This record gives sequence, C-alpha cells and structure tokens, in this order.
Amino acid sequence: MKLLIVDPNEVVRRQLFWAVRKDNDIQEAASRSEAALLISGHAPEVVLLEPLEEGDPDDSAGIAFVEQLLSAAVPPLIIIITRSDRKETAQRLLGMGVFDFMRKPLNVANLPAALGRAERRLSYGVTGAPTALVPKIESPTPAKKADQKDALSLGVIGVDPQVQKILAQVRRIAPTSVSVLITGETGTGKEVFAQAIHELSTRRNQRFVALNCAVLSDTLVEDELFGHEKGAFTGAVDRRRGRFELANNGTLFLDEIGDLSHPLQSKFLRVLQEKQFERLGASQPIETDFRLISATHRNLSDMAREGIFREDLIFRLNVVSFHLPPLRERRGDIKLLATHFLGEYAQSFQKPTNMSFSREVSQYLLDHPWPGNVRELKHFVERAVALSDGRVIGRDVIPEVEIMAPDGPVLSPDSGKMDGMVRNYKRQLILQALDMAGNNKIEAARILGISRSHLFKLISQLGISTKP
Repeated sequence: MKLLIVDPNEVVRRQLFWAVRKDNDIQEAASRSEAALLISGHAPEVVLLEPLEEGDPDDSAGIAFVEQLLSAAVPPLIIIITRSDRKETAQRLLGMGVFDFMRKPLNVANLPAALGRAERRLSYGVTGAPTALVPKIESPTPAKKADQKDALSLGVIGVDPQVQKILAQVRRIAPTSVSVLITGETGTGKEVFAQAIHELSTRRNQRFVALNCAVLSDTLVEDELFGHEKGAFTGAVDRRRGRFELANNGTLFLDEIGDLSHPLQSKFLRVLQEKQFERLGASQPIETDFRLISATHRNLSDMAREGIFREDLIFRLNVVSFHLPPLRERRGDIKLLATHFLGEYAQSFQKPTNMSFSREVSQYLLDHPWPGNVRELKHFVERAVALSDGRVIGRDVIPEVEIMAPDGPVLSPDSGKMDGMVRNYKRQLILQALDMAGNNKIEAARILGISRSHLFKLISQLGISTKP
C-alpha cells in the first residue's frame, strides 16, 4: 500500500516507519503543509496522521486538514494517531469518516492489524467514510465529481483555519445562484476563490468571464460589459459581444467593482434587475442569465456613506460575502504556498524539479510582511527561480531594498538635505510597489494608494526605469 506518515516528531515518524515498512511504499511529512504537497503528487491510500502541531491553540486546524483530505475525489483512509485526549474531537473525526483513531503513547504492535483492516477495505474499492456510511459503491456522476474536487485542484492552497472555513462555505453556496461579494486586500486570491465557486457550481460547463474594472477607463469598461454594434462609435468597425452576453448561463466575475463610476453603477444595477441589456448603438434588448461574483479591496459600505457607491447595488452584490485574510494573518501557509510556486516555476523554467530554499531564504519567507500578499509571494518565487542556477535558492535572491519601517527613513549626520531624502524615499516605495505588482503600473498605483496618472508622473520625475 502507499502510506503517508504525518507527525511533527521525528522519533515518532521513525517508530511508525519501522512498524509498517514491510511491503508498503512510505513517505513522511513533518507538518500538515508538507503533507498537502506530498499528497498532491503521491496520492497515498492510507494516511497515519497526528493532526496536532506545536503552537495549535486548539484542534480546529487539524480537523480542517482532515476535512480537506476527505474532500478529495479519491480520499485516503485516515488513521489518527494523536496526543489529544479530547473525546469530542475523536467523536467528531470518526463521524467525519476517519477510518481509525489511536491515542499516544501508541503500542506500535497494534498497527499491522489496523493496516490489515485498511487493506481489506481498499480491496473492496471503498475509501474515506466507514463502510456503514457507504452501503453501495457507485461511479460518481459529473456533478458528484465536481463536488468532490479537492482544494488543490480548485487552486486553493492553504491549511489555515480561516481559509478552510471560507472553502467550506464556498462548497455550501456554490451550487446556488446567489451573488457573491469577495473582499480582501490586493493579492489575496479573490479571483482564485471566484473560479472555485464557478467550478463547484451547476454552471461549471459554461463560461467563467472575468473583467478587472480598475484597469480600464469608464468608456472601455462600458464597452467591455455591454458590447457594441457596428458603427456605434468611431472605430466600431464590427459588432462586438460584451461580457454580459458572453457570460450568459455562466459566471461573470467583476474584480475591483468598487472602481465602477456612479453612472456605470446605475446602468449595471438596471441589468441585474431586468436581466437584459442593449449593446452600445443598439435598441434591441438581449436577455442574459449569469451568476455574478464581484470582488473589491475597498469598503463599499463606507463608500456608500460617502455617496460614492450605490447602496442599492451593494444589496444586489452582497447576498453572500467572504473576506479573504491577508497573508500576514495566515503565516502557516507561507511555506506551503512558496513550495507550490517553486514547483510550478521550476517546471516552467526547466530548472531542477527538486529545487529548495536555503535556510536564510526560508527565514526571509516567514519574516517578510508580504504587503502584496500571495501575489507578491508568487512574484518573489518566480524571480528567485529565474535567477537561481543551482538546486538550492540562496540569499542572493532576497531584495536589497526592503519596505521601509512605518516611522520612515532613519536620520544620520550624513543624511543630506530633506528634499533629497524625500525623493529617495519616494523612489524606494515606488520600486517596491512595482516589484510587488510584477511591474504592473496600474496595480502598483493601487498598492501605493495614488492615482495612475500621479504614479506615471512620479516615475518620470524620479527617473525610474521600468520595463515596457
């Protein structure tokens, strides 16, 4: 059998290995995050799991990880081997479908018998929940297969309890057609969760149509949404279908919807109310039926109080809402995400598949505040893999210019004139924002909280060289 041993204690892992090594293909993991990566490539049939890790305030993270394992299309049989003595936790895990539950200190002589039972269960073609809960084995229908997709196949990477709670809520609301509003800082993965909702919905076989409202002018956003008829305006040489039309029977994802102008908000609200629209330059209405998912890093309620955003539109958008935590609040996922991106880029750049981070880089990953969140982390790993020649990514990939302390630059007797210091400070901030945004100037302006035109002006004034 293919086994995975997951325990933070190396001595325990060695004991378990020697107890079950005969006739088994075994891999080991020291943490839940490491286990999640191994499972994606190893697909174990049985997992021997200690769900608790050092620093866990309670059992919730371990329970969430078990739920993640059991949600896979072909879930492994899970044998819990834990130091926890909470009866409620044991009952909950067994009720979820855990195959067996053992407490430490463990008599390893009992393991072969437990594995024998697991092997017999597997020979019947049943995994996951106990036999009593699976009276009949069926080939899953397409709908069931979609519901069983694991988090990794949906693009959601993380064992943090906050992320797992959101994922569980996503699974519950995805089959409905309710509108969803996803909030969170820039780079937290709002589009990833929007795509996950689409993949788990009944519209999964139709289009997922996305538009970022922040990167285009009002005129272009309107054209992108409504489409146009030939001759509707100068340059309209052909008829063009808009996103409302393309998303019919599918999902429409509008990122940074808080950037919609007030006139466009009114037009958009009318489409949501009437389920129809007209292309620009046309008078014939077109019916449309899409599932709306919107996202923003702004506080729409505050904008409504200031008269910037329509309150009645918020009611339409915010039937169900999720707030994605910033990366600094899910630090346990940083190494997991970085390792995932490392594998992706190593393959993409045809680098060694067994690349790893040095101790210094691993510590940097944990210490850096990641103000650009997952997007910044992904850009960092991409650059690190591209710059590295060997198997181990060393400290030379760590940027020399780090984001400055909140209280600003440090003065010294040789600091120079204030104008020069301010100029240098602005330059460093802009370079940092451009780096975080992958050189996307519009995204960098959002990170800095300034307008696009102001950023372009500063880049010119400060003589900053940027890629095209």
